[in-house]
Amino acid sequence: MSIELDRQTGQREAVPFRVIDADGNTTELSYSSPRPAASHDELAVLEELPWFETGQPLHNWMLHETDFYDEVEQIWGQRWGAEGIGKLREVLVSRPTENETRPEYASEWQYYYSTAAGNADLGRLQAQFDQYYQVLAENGVRVNYIEPPVPAIGAYGYLKNLVTLAGGGLVVRGGAIIHRMGLGSWQRGREVIWSKTLSALGVPIYLTIHGRGIGEPGAGRWLDSRTFVFNDSVVANEEGMRQIEFILGGLGIEFVRTYSPGWVQSTGHGNIGTTHADMFLMVPDQGLAVLAPHLVDYAFVRYLKQRDFKIIEVPIEEYWDLAVNAVTLEPGKVVMNAGAPSTVTALEREGVEVIQVDFSESHKFAIAGLHCATLELVRDQPGPLLN
Repeated sequence: MSIELDRQTGQREAVPFRVIDADGNTTELSYSSPRPAASHDELAVLEELPWFETGQPLHNWMLHETDFYDEVEQIWGQRWGAEGIGKLREVLVSRPTENETRPEYASEWQYYYSTAAGNADLGRLQAQFDQYYQVLAENGVRVNYIEPPVPAIGAYGYLKNLVTLAGGGLVVRGGAIIHRMGLGSWQRGREVIWSKTLSALGVPIYLTIHGRGIGEPGAGRWLDSRTFVFNDSVVANEEGMRQIEFILGGLGIEFVRTYSPGWVQSTGHGNIGTTHADMFLMVPDQGLAVLAPHLVDYAFVRYLKQRDFKIIEVPIEEYWDLAVNAVTLEPGKVVMNAGAPSTVTALEREGVEVIQVDFSESHKFAIAGLHCATLELVRDQPGPLLN
């Protein structure tokens, strides 16, 4: 059941409130009220409600038929959700800080899932991230920022990769699934920062992966608005995937699981398997997939062909330029790491517009590209979707 009220577009009001803990510490917050108090008419609102009849109790059975997604804009302020490859409207990012350039990351690069190249230059790193953010803004994307704590220290030491916002969660059809990290113990604690940020923006949290579940779905890939691809590797386990699939299934989304090897005593300079689906798959347009086939099971290749996808194969050397770890701005338009000429040529041959950004400094502190650096919050959706 859907309900349309007089939403007074653009008339939301930020109402301050606070939380005071038992030690007297105060946290200032705000509530986004959908109706300004000065002009609110309660009886007029009641007259709009289909479950209200004067002199009778609320018709609860009708309230039970309302869809969360139909209410999320009215209650939370925005129809959050970045399913599929529709035009990208809003993201969350984090500019690099000293959290990303500590000497320990270079000396124990395999533990920190880094590269043997050593540490990045912070100034150059920030400049490249800023250039990427500018490209997003120039293409009509609203860019929200986190300024993380410095230093950021978690349960198991320094928190690293506070710029890889795809690790912040998966925002889908009204709310977010928050990760429980599997790639590194140096991740655990980031989810607190990101959860508080999402809440501050007004993004509902559907689930935080819990128990013995491990899953990092924010770095998965969408084939379309109803099909989500997630990789079974070092970033997930069965319980984590069960929890993710439970949420997605309830939203009417097909969960496609792929498989990639992991590692034991060495990452093999990154040559032993991979982690997230955004490391081997990108969907730049309807029915078109950019794929690094050496890092995924062949069953997924068959699946793409059964769905009539045309596949652009990425050469191994261009895989290391993170050509696949790109961001689709809208169908037929992508922003990707510079340095993958044959992949760019193949995309342009298919009519895809490619914007290239130099993101090379990022590769010195982490195996991370543009999609890793982006938490997608809102994309255009293809008309009404029915569960």
